[in-house]
Amino acid sequence: MRVRAGLLLAALACSGALAACSGDDEKTAGAPIRMQLSDAKPAPDEHPMPGKIDPPDGRWVREGTGATYGEPGMPALLKLSCRNGLVQATRNVPSDDGAKAMLSFVGYRGILRLPVTNDGDEWSGALASDDPHWIALTGGPFYATVAGGGKVIFPASSTLKELVDGCKSRLAKRGDDA
Repeated sequence: MRVRAGLLLAALACSGALAACSGDDEKTAGAPIRMQLSDAKPAPDEHPMPGKIDPPDGRWVREGTGATYGEPGMPALLKLSCRNGLVQATRNVPSDDGAKAMLSFVGYRGILRLPVTNDGDEWSGALASDDPHWIALTGGPFYATVAGGGKVIFPASSTLKELVDGCKSRLAKRGDDA
């Protein structure tokens, strides 16, 4: 409250004589008023964000029953794979071993919130490939976000639709074997 009162008094004192407060009325007439409250500098980021929000060289690469997205020569930003009719998503972001969160995929045609756990190195979770919420990833470009991992924007890719559809056929075959 005292800080607000001090700022208000300073503003009132200068309101009639902006030039007197700034020192040079011609140079500061259109310039923004800047105030510095302390000399403190922000602490360096101990945990920089992994990867870029929208990497210019990022691309989807198909690998067997899965696909990865990232820049060449860098760790994958997202891995998707099919295991026993489930699509597993893995986001390479360290956190506390055993931590739980939601990996959210937001696309033009839907949203998928996938419960994930962290093993200390990455977030991972799986969902049946026939779940209709996979449309968030297969229906066009989307972004993903998870605790401590920031937001990554992914381009649309037919690779993801092929992966999910192929995984659905594996789920159907597994159901026939039961």
